[in-house]
Amino acid sequence: MISIQNIEISFNTPRGKFTAVKDINLDIAQGEIVSIIGHSGCGKSTILNAISGMLFPTKGKVLLNNSEVKGPGPDRGIVFQNYSLLPWLTVEENVYQAVDAALAGKPTSEKHELVAKYLRMVNLWEHREKYPKQISGGMKQRTAIARAFAIDPSVLLLDEPFGALDALTKGSLHIELLKMWNLTQQSKTIVMVTHDIEEAIFLSDRIVVMNNGPAATIREIEEVNLPRPRNKKEIVNLEEYKIIRERLLNLLMDKVEIDEKDFYKEKAA
Repeated sequence: MISIQNIEISFNTPRGKFTAVKDINLDIAQGEIVSIIGHSGCGKSTILNAISGMLFPTKGKVLLNNSEVKGPGPDRGIVFQNYSLLPWLTVEENVYQAVDAALAGKPTSEKHELVAKYLRMVNLWEHREKYPKQISGGMKQRTAIARAFAIDPSVLLLDEPFGALDALTKGSLHIELLKMWNLTQQSKTIVMVTHDIEEAIFLSDRIVVMNNGPAATIREIEEVNLPRPRNKKEIVNLEEYKIIRERLLNLLMDKVEIDEKDFYKEKAA
């Protein structure tokens, strides 16, 4: 479905060339949920933006269904951390605006049916006439998820979509996301950037762990062989879950320990 082939992404800065990521190779199958984790500045969102077509690799290429990504398109839906809702439109109008633009050839009645379908899926139909300022952060993110699914993309890109939410709201949205993924016969491919290890394990089939930047690379790819559908209360007690969580923590904490040693060395010097 997605093939990232030896990409490097660099930027020109006043101090010269800055390489965000390099030597990134990753294949993602149709219907797979893949999370990318790592410390801030390791290029997670950079990779996501390359898949979306909003950034172009300096070297290498990104393929989607064997065609090179040349820019954004309706085959990729994006959900950002900051919701990106239009404040002058209602919840329903925000979703309709995206559907109308992405599915221009469909009759108006069908577009409205799609909007209603996905707003009901995220339990927002009763709030469809409210404006973004009138709803909570969790409801805004539900709107953004409904909007992304409603345009029927083959790939859903999530850039820390739940990072600003409280634990209860976040957990609820995890369930909503998986419900919608299941209702589409798990045909949608999801790539998610997150800092949350538990979130990554619960949602993902594989977890990509990044080395620290600059010039970040993939350190390791962790397989998540937990049965689906997943229940949060049950999987945390599984031995496989504990092993994966411990391994990911060790990979991420390893860098923190190195940084602390360097700090004390510099202080001593």
